[in-house]
Amino acid sequence: MKPLLLALFVVTSFTIGFSPPQVEAAQVTLILRNIVTGDSVEWKIKPSERFAKSTGKLGKETGDFEQTWDVGSPVQHIWFWWETLNGQADATVLVNNVVVFQGLCAHLGYGKVRMIDTCSYPRVYRTFATGPYLREPLDRNETDVVFAVSELSWRFGVK
Repeated sequence: MKPLLLALFVVTSFTIGFSPPQVEAAQVTLILRNIVTGDSVEWKIKPSERFAKSTGKLGKETGDFEQTWDVGSPVQHIWFWWETLNGQADATVLVNNVVVFQGLCAHLGYGKVRMIDTCSYPRVYRTFATGPYLREPLDRNETDVVFAVSELSWRFGVK
């Protein structure tokens, strides 16, 4: 009986010790400052596992805006865009507390548009890095959030 319990203990310990950790949830924060608009500003985010989330229509009386959304698992398609940017705003996007975009965005018009298309010289534009970064598909008017994760990171104690 003791050898059986010892074998069960070893197998269980090995399984727990070498299993990949549970994937943490992703959070996206949008900070808008110095909003200048004669009409409205609206930003949206859509994780494939959940419904689209929005700032709602922000007007000239809004002032500064900051909101964090839990978008679920980082192992899914997550994308964001300006639904309406009829004016300008200083925009910062953080993914899991990492700044991935920061710049002055300006656009006159309505309809879906990528953030990078509204900002000539962003102060931060994180692409192809460790951790979360951004990808701009040429065939869509939206920005993808990508997580640089190794399939083997669990072997080295990285979560």
